[in-house]
Amino acid sequence: MIIRVDFIFSYWIFGWYILYISKIITCCSPKFALILAIIENIITSLSIVVNGASISTIIKYIIVNIVVKYIPFYTIRNDEINKNDIFFTLLLFVFYLLWLQFNGVGMLDVYKNMNKSLIYNKGHTPGIMLIDNILYKFIR
Repeated sequence: MIIRVDFIFSYWIFGWYILYISKIITCCSPKFALILAIIENIITSLSIVVNGASISTIIKYIIVNIVVKYIPFYTIRNDEINKNDIFFTLLLFVFYLLWLQFNGVGMLDVYKNMNKSLIYNKGHTPGIMLIDNILYKFIR
């Protein structure tokens, strides 16, 4: 099962980050959300390594997360986290859950499928599909 980009919460946070650095959203920094996403990323990274994902999948996963989480975090690392940031993170997460429900998808199913895709080297996540398409254009 190919996982849609709008079904992965990290991409919602990345979209928020883009709006924030573009000064379209000015009230709330995504720093708190990025910290939570990085913690989740560390847990998922350990899981896919322990469960035998290929080196190429692990490298692609790391590249995607450097671009989507670590670079954004680094650029706003000096932002202070306040109540509005935490509230906006929770509000965004509620909208994300409602979006999944509207689409008839469960959050746990999304992340189970994402982990299976990573562990079994299926490449069904948006970031890895993008990397695979770029590599295909250069390798063929």
